Amino acid sequence: MNVSERLEQYLARRGLAWTPVDIAPVTNLDEAIKASGQAADFAVATVLIDVSGLLMVVHRAGNPPSLAQLRKFTGRPLQQLEPLQAASFFDDCHPGFIPPVGAAWDLDVLVDEDIYSARQVCFTSGSEQVLIQMAGEEFQRALDNARRMDFTGNEAGNGGDDEADATPTLNKVADRLKGLTRLPPMPALAGRMAELAQDPEQHGDELANLVGIDPGLAAQVLRYARSGLFGQTRQNGSLAEAIELLGADRLAHVARGAVGVRSFRVARDGALGINSLWRHSLYCAFMCRALAERLELDQDMAYLCGLLHNFGLLLIAWLYPSEFRELQALREINPESDMRSLEREVFGSGEGGDTVPMGHATLGGLLYRLWQLPEPVIKAAGLHQSPDYQGADEDYVRMVLLANGLLKKRGIGDELSPDDIPALTDALGLGSVALEEVQQEISSLSADLDALITPLEP
Repeated sequence: MNVSERLEQYLARRGLAWTPVDIAPVTNLDEAIKASGQAADFAVATVLIDVSGLLMVVHRAGNPPSLAQLRKFTGRPLQQLEPLQAASFFDDCHPGFIPPVGAAWDLDVLVDEDIYSARQVCFTSGSEQVLIQMAGEEFQRALDNARRMDFTGNEAGNGGDDEADATPTLNKVADRLKGLTRLPPMPALAGRMAELAQDPEQHGDELANLVGIDPGLAAQVLRYARSGLFGQTRQNGSLAEAIELLGADRLAHVARGAVGVRSFRVARDGALGINSLWRHSLYCAFMCRALAERLELDQDMAYLCGLLHNFGLLLIAWLYPSEFRELQALREINPESDMRSLEREVFGSGEGGDTVPMGHATLGGLLYRLWQLPEPVIKAAGLHQSPDYQGADEDYVRMVLLANGLLKKRGIGDELSPDDIPALTDALGLGSVALEEVQQEISSLSADLDALITPLEP
């Protein structure tokens, strides 16, 4: 593989001088550093991720920052990406060889102050057999307007003793999320889905309809369609286009793979039973779509935001069933408590140096970020407990918040924190007449929506 195309274009656009250095092909970055003969001035990139997106941290080789200090400095629940996970975000680079020039990929960048003292800097070009050498001043120009941070005194590692006990921390859960590729369907749909997948040509339309009401399967179909695994990718986030891109046979393959995964170990009944969780997702999806119609926003995207926003609760059940049972018990005992406070009781407050508050919003948003789902879906999942959020895709976040607040009045949902519905409607520019129309539309659909859940009822 040659020099990263995006990197080369960026350096040319900025008029930066650099020299390619050919080396014998190597299998990892450590070997490239050794081959460079200037390990002391070799700049490397550590790539981290959270709901807000990617962050590149640039530092000297052998002097990685502490994850705990990075979290404290940025105020973000960051997780480091392993080379194979990062490769999907840098598709013109050899896996594990990411150039420390985040501006070429429009990334937020944080730089160790120490690197600015280097007179000459060497780094990977994105290739396993070509390095780049630059004067220190030129490299500083390549870093553009990156934020600077003093890493002095940091110790390598994650900044905490995650393995000291069995308590689920964000570090441990994120490690599991990175390896998560398949999730089971809703139990009520599994049997029918398995039947339809046997003859996708005849039952393709019905199978597609089932995907559209199953949060986990919808997320997986979007992931596959956006991954480039099947050639052309669709980046606009439409589930219908994702299904069309995969085709009936591939859709059936995804469905068969999901049906083969062990089912969610979640009780059917109770406030956090699978009946309630699925009902909440469906109602929220249809209400968000109705809201988007009045607001002239993307209805399909709004539907996905509503359908997928709460899937983090099932992720907790999937990854940590005993902690989920504890969360269920706390919900039954404390019916008036908000979900955030209950999750803090189970997972901790996140005030220690090695972790941040962990809950279903963080888990859902992080998984969707790793799967590279559409930005509004990521934001809605990760920030649907944050009424003060302002930023990209804020209207989709507000629609989910508003839908949850309105559904709460119908006895649907798990969030019991106070809602300021007038403030949300004002922020969205939604009038009282339109709001009443949305609620009437959902009332007219309620019998049909409830009927979708009845196969799970005792």
